[in-house]
Amino acid sequence: MLLAGAGGLVLLLWFVRRSRPDLRIGIPIAVAFGLRILAASGLGQTNIAPELRGGDETTFLFRGQAVAGEPLFGSDSLDKLISQLHTFLISIHHRVLDVTVPENMLRFEMITFAVIGLLLLSAAVYELAGPRAALIAAWVLALEPTHVFFSGLIHKEPLMFMAEGLVAFGGAVLWQRGKLVALVPLVLGCLVAVSTRPYVGWFLAAAAAAVVLHASLTRQRGLRSLALGATVVLLVAAFIPVVWEASSDEELRELQQSQDANAADTEANLSLERVDYSTRENLILNMPERVYDVIFKPYVWQAENTSQQLGILGTLVVLTCLVLLSQALWRNRSAVMQRAGPLIYPGAFMLAAYSLSAGNAGTSFRYRSHIVALALCLVIVLREHRQATQRAAAPTYRRAVPQPAPVRQPIA
Repeated sequence: MLLAGAGGLVLLLWFVRRSRPDLRIGIPIAVAFGLRILAASGLGQTNIAPELRGGDETTFLFRGQAVAGEPLFGSDSLDKLISQLHTFLISIHHRVLDVTVPENMLRFEMITFAVIGLLLLSAAVYELAGPRAALIAAWVLALEPTHVFFSGLIHKEPLMFMAEGLVAFGGAVLWQRGKLVALVPLVLGCLVAVSTRPYVGWFLAAAAAAVVLHASLTRQRGLRSLALGATVVLLVAAFIPVVWEASSDEELRELQQSQDANAADTEANLSLERVDYSTRENLILNMPERVYDVIFKPYVWQAENTSQQLGILGTLVVLTCLVLLSQALWRNRSAVMQRAGPLIYPGAFMLAAYSLSAGNAGTSFRYRSHIVALALCLVIVLREHRQATQRAAAPTYRRAVPQPAPVRQPIA
């Protein structure tokens, strides 16, 4: 699995660089892959590994092994394929190997998915801001601590990292080049997200639709613009019944019960205040409160155990990113969407999705790692455009070249 993951990344990088010869991100991608392998393997040798990784891994491993005993095309297996893709992949390993699957094998696979997302996010930055910005983005994402940690979990996060990279890359290519082939990674990313974390996947699909519609209206011309716009309108019309059903009274009642249960846990130091999501109107009105919670909580002084104390590193990254992002948005306020729309739409829609589902500050910390990755890329893109604008506006001084003295002609 380690060799297959490394080979797959090399092949993907070669494919992406075919039309981008100055995209030189091979070294940071190799560092990202190696660093995550070392972090996952090293953490597994410590006594605090189960505490840091949480109990969800054990649940997913058990479910994957249980599904492996069912027919491949049975209802249970298909249900996992369309709603719990990570569990379905675990079951495939059990079916093929017919032995106990080593955890590190699954971790290396998940790390590969996460680094694929990192590579594609860097390529999206290349499309929007050029090779220098892409190289900076690749290094920043390679070393970002929360991305390093969550990439090695047997969880939903690595697959979601890959889905976000696919959507950002496809959107950036369509935004800048207008090639319809960009719809392939867009659609693939949405499918992976819906199959892994459905409630976020639908929001990510809405973000992809917004990118396509925006590009068709402002970046395309003629029949291509009309075709793209009509396609998006049809898809939105098809999604409306799904979204309406997802926000029905029954679904909101279940969401409210989950929120109430988390808020009532007085023993947990990371519990969030209760919010009212019982109706569609209350959901819209109260979402800003939970958006704040997802961005800023847990606070640094709330860390009590080892897991939360190590999470302070990620919190410091978030606070630094917020300062830089606020500065970049202000300085580029007249052209933010034009320069970085394919990053803004997924980031905004996913922030809304995770704000609806966050039950406590510990869970929102894991959710926030996805928003931070897109926000860091957004900061880099906007700063690169700002610096390019300043360089273009700076006066240039040319050194005067001395002229030779005129030659006197002798008088005849």
